[in-house]
Amino acid sequence: MPLSLKPLFRLIVPLLLLFAAIISLNHLTEIRSDYVKLLNLLPYGLFVIVLGLSHYFNRSRFFAAALLMGMAFWLIQNRLQTSLEAQLPLYLFTAMSILLPLGLALLTAIPERGLWNRHGFLAILAGPMLLGAACVFVSSSEAPQLQTLVQSMPLKPFPGLIMSLYASVWMGLMILVGLFFLLRRNAEAEASLTLCIVFSFITLAKFDQPLISSIMFSATGLTMILGLLKSSFEMAYQDELTGLLGRRALNEKLSGLGNRYAIAMIDIDHFKKFNDTHGHDVGDDVLKVVANHIAETTGGGIPYRYGGEEFCVVFPGKSLKPCIPHLEAVREAIGSHRITLRDRKNRPKSAQTGAQKRAGTRTKARQGKTVSVTISIGVAERTDVVDMPDQVMKNADKALYKAKQNGRNCTVL
Repeated sequence: MPLSLKPLFRLIVPLLLLFAAIISLNHLTEIRSDYVKLLNLLPYGLFVIVLGLSHYFNRSRFFAAALLMGMAFWLIQNRLQTSLEAQLPLYLFTAMSILLPLGLALLTAIPERGLWNRHGFLAILAGPMLLGAACVFVSSSEAPQLQTLVQSMPLKPFPGLIMSLYASVWMGLMILVGLFFLLRRNAEAEASLTLCIVFSFITLAKFDQPLISSIMFSATGLTMILGLLKSSFEMAYQDELTGLLGRRALNEKLSGLGNRYAIAMIDIDHFKKFNDTHGHDVGDDVLKVVANHIAETTGGGIPYRYGGEEFCVVFPGKSLKPCIPHLEAVREAIGSHRITLRDRKNRPKSAQTGAQKRAGTRTKARQGKTVSVTISIGVAERTDVVDMPDQVMKNADKALYKAKQNGRNCTVL
């Protein structure tokens, strides 16, 4: 079963922030003392912004992560600005190296179910619960079992690494958990929360560097803000079922097209009959399969879901005829694709798993009943006479209607 690495591209911008934060650590001596005070307050301000955006966009995991990271930063600033050789700071540092990545990994693993409901409240409680666990850990410093645990995790195992070797391995495992759910779900929350673990790891691993917690936790806040904004963009502009851009994105694209472009309208043949025969669940599978193929349109085409079983591909800067081979390639690929009918018990639990299974059917025969669908395509281009996008789309719709009259499964200009 092929595994798509495309979700890892979501890490590019946060990793750039990480590199910028690391570089800035080398220039801290150039910062005036007045600005150092502001820098120490910056993470709090960024986490407050994350809390506000999370409330506005109804995102419980970002809200909980901001609380958790804010509490962790407060502990670092108020309880760990001292020698880690003392017993209580040592216990708190050890507890944080275990519980902070655990909490972030748990937030990565749980599904997003909104903020102001019982599921959201449980997510919000993750921060206070882990803080309470850390307090219990520290208050139980006389317990023999905890003393043995802390002694087995000595700090500074190697030059340049403050955090214990076991805690570092634990952090690495939690990062792998975050990457697993990022690859599985392909969502901004998973990317942001995984990078939060990375920022936490660098903070605790290089804890002896001045202002490292302020720099890294500020970068964490910026990462979560960007993740929230990108996820809200996807909610507004992407179709949830197919993953393609939706009508709002299409309307904005049409308003900014130049003097040369072509538009293709695509419709799944006999889709209503297919839905009535096999059910809406299978119909959704068909829409996803068709959308996956349309998303691979070459030649500079930008695909959109127009509505229902209808799709649209815009070719900016292209005349009509050069677009036809690219559209024909999509039509033929869809017509030759076999779709395995599954009952509810055999349906994948996640969209990512379903996409991987659908991709697997392209190269490997599947057991069970299979069906196929075809599409009809109508294409039109801007001319001196037809010079408005809505007029070009109407002409493409007329060409699509002719394709239906010509027997379907064809492209009409």
